[in-house]
Amino acid sequence: MELTFKSEMFAIFDDVLTRVDLDALRKHFREGRFSHISNFRARSRVFGILDGDPLVGPSVVQHHPTGLKGATPYPAGNAIDALVQALDDNSNELVPWTGTQGVSWDFFTCTPYLYPVGSGLSWHDDAEERSASYVFYLHDDWRASWGAELLIGGNGDVANRAELLNGMPVPSVGSYVMPHPNRLVVIKSGTPHAVKRVDVTAGENIRMSIAGFFQQLS
Repeated sequence: MELTFKSEMFAIFDDVLTRVDLDALRKHFREGRFSHISNFRARSRVFGILDGDPLVGPSVVQHHPTGLKGATPYPAGNAIDALVQALDDNSNELVPWTGTQGVSWDFFTCTPYLYPVGSGLSWHDDAEERSASYVFYLHDDWRASWGAELLIGGNGDVANRAELLNGMPVPSVGSYVMPHPNRLVVIKSGTPHAVKRVDVTAGENIRMSIAGFFQQLS
């Protein structure tokens, strides 16, 4: 796992998994069980009606002492375990953005997502009990014209947030991250971010990712 970019608010790591583990994870996605977000949109804290209809798969949780409702404890016995292990093995490198386990966070989650054409994610900042969020990309290929960039707003300065969207002040400046395969992006809590919609030029190509949170016990 190689750190290829960092700022105060987020970091990018590339070449996270071995080729064998990445291929196994892709196979797991192709054969996995996914449900449309629209089936439980009323319970979603983030996905809005204009975000299209991404799909979500069963979650895995690591370091939760009693287990998390709706999630399988690590080891889950599937290919997601390789990413859980990579996050654990490299947790010290993530501290500037996640904080320290036992202080800033107690456990983390891993949830598979599929974003087909027309789907994205509105601006949000993952605050509350979460110290950081992350996304890992595992699709085979992704072209710049296909959209789905991760948009990251500003530098944490509320004064640079220009307008309200879904009740949240949206930054007037920021960065974007291309969803390159085998890339991990870690985002400090309180940092506004969004996922640009997958463009029609992507055709049948789907943005495949695992996203999760480093969070405290409630």
